[in-house]
Amino acid sequence: MTASQMTLLLIQVFGGLAIFVYGMNLMSAGLQRAAGERMRSLLRVFSSNRIVAVLSGAAVTAVVQSSSATTVMVIGFINAGLLTLTQGIGIIFGAHVGTTITAQIIAFDISWFVMPCIIAGVIMSFFSRQQVISWGLSILGLGLVFLGMRIMGDELKSLAVHPAFADAFRLFSCTPVNGKIPFLPLLGAVGVGVLATCIVQSSAACAGIIIALAGSGLLDLYTSIALVLGSNIGTTVTAQIAAIPANRVAKQAALAHTLSNFLGVALAIGCFYIPAGSGGESIFFHVIRKLSPDGNLPRQIANAHTVFNVATTLVLLPFIPLLAAICEKVLPVKSRKVKYQRLEEHLLDAPAIALAQSSSELRRMLKKAWKMVSCAFNIYDRNDAENRKMVRELEERERRIDEKQRDMTEYLQKLMLRPLKPRQAAMIPLLLHCTNDAERIGDHTAVIRGMIENFLASEGVLSEDAKKEFATLRAKLDMQAECAISLLKHFREEDHKRAGELETEIIELAEQYEIVHMARVKEKKCQPESALFYLEIISEIRKLSRHFANITDRAPYISAEPRHKDA
Repeated sequence: MTASQMTLLLIQVFGGLAIFVYGMNLMSAGLQRAAGERMRSLLRVFSSNRIVAVLSGAAVTAVVQSSSATTVMVIGFINAGLLTLTQGIGIIFGAHVGTTITAQIIAFDISWFVMPCIIAGVIMSFFSRQQVISWGLSILGLGLVFLGMRIMGDELKSLAVHPAFADAFRLFSCTPVNGKIPFLPLLGAVGVGVLATCIVQSSAACAGIIIALAGSGLLDLYTSIALVLGSNIGTTVTAQIAAIPANRVAKQAALAHTLSNFLGVALAIGCFYIPAGSGGESIFFHVIRKLSPDGNLPRQIANAHTVFNVATTLVLLPFIPLLAAICEKVLPVKSRKVKYQRLEEHLLDAPAIALAQSSSELRRMLKKAWKMVSCAFNIYDRNDAENRKMVRELEERERRIDEKQRDMTEYLQKLMLRPLKPRQAAMIPLLLHCTNDAERIGDHTAVIRGMIENFLASEGVLSEDAKKEFATLRAKLDMQAECAISLLKHFREEDHKRAGELETEIIELAEQYEIVHMARVKEKKCQPESALFYLEIISEIRKLSRHFANITDRAPYISAEPRHKDA
């Protein structure tokens, strides 16, 4: 074989590899767009105990065809406080099982299926409905996966007869010598699998490449399985990268993912040296040959991948609490309170959850802003030691509210770039408006504080009637604020109606009290210098009521549990 022929063959191999990897990514992306969001939502719902968590992780991964996507989403859930560590570990174990479906599909020889998939996928991509397009991309990706496999397989068979190329694969050959797999080449093959998966960032894609190499005669069963074991370790790198900016608990989950895969590989390697019977073959390979009696090498590799992941999950399942305890010991939480990132970046791939988190964060922001306003009002007649302590923190609290507004705005802007359903897209501007209202409520703190402190410094005093009116308005504003905060968590029609009634009452009472107060000033029943202060404080209450009304008007569409659940 000439150098030019060798170069051409290598280009064909890498071309097939490129088509295969692109097809894998396209299929996974299409499945995630078609069903991924619903599946990710199930991860939170079905994680009540270890067994259910494993089953939900397996089901979701089998659907979205990416254990990395599932694991990264689990890291995001834990970082946002939506899952506990033990729940997350259970789902990650399930993802190990679900990812084996990909290798089982790839092991089929269905070359006749390639062109129909590509044709159907392209046709579906021209439809206007987003769901059809997403399924079309999945089908097109599946077709490209098998097309890439066929191209790689055909060209690799030609390269397999070249001595130099075949010798390169013998460097880490794990073929048994005197009935035993050589240990150092075994570790070398595992290391190659780790490195390859770190580069490709997909254990399923690596499994497909290994199957293609084995099908061309370049790899035997023993070396192929060693490479598969390495790919299971290499796939944990994605979770480790995702956990870098996350909190300590999320880092513990990523560590559990890595430790469990290392333990699984160690157990599998141990089984390589346990004989099954008088024949001397190891128990692991004996089981694989029993499951694949026809001797089909791609099927044996796929079955080995499945057996390894399922067996590892079953063995480690009872030890999830112990594994969680070890990870907590290795990576302890340094502070008493874990800092959860409510607006978690990885949740952007699940818009429904990201929007629910945004609504919850808006509620927390509004609650803090109203607490600041209440503190400012309390300076007038309830300024005890606790309130004075909070007054000293008002500027810092207002700065944090401003930061939260910026964080919310940036998060929602990023969410706009994701594929959204009509209702989801409509929620974003409403959330942005409400975020601005919450921030402005916080801004009123400084105004109210300044007004009251200046009034008290000038030794101003309100009449008893004015004090009662002020207290009445404050009480109604407090009820309106509580309604708004409650509606952002659970929408209830009666709360929504009551919030509207309170706004009307506040507006009517404010107008009435202004007239009455001016009459008192004219009749010299109230100090003239209190007139301006009283009118200004009523004006502030009216503005605050308007901001709360803006939020409650939008609450049916943006609460964490909205009234309208249609698409």
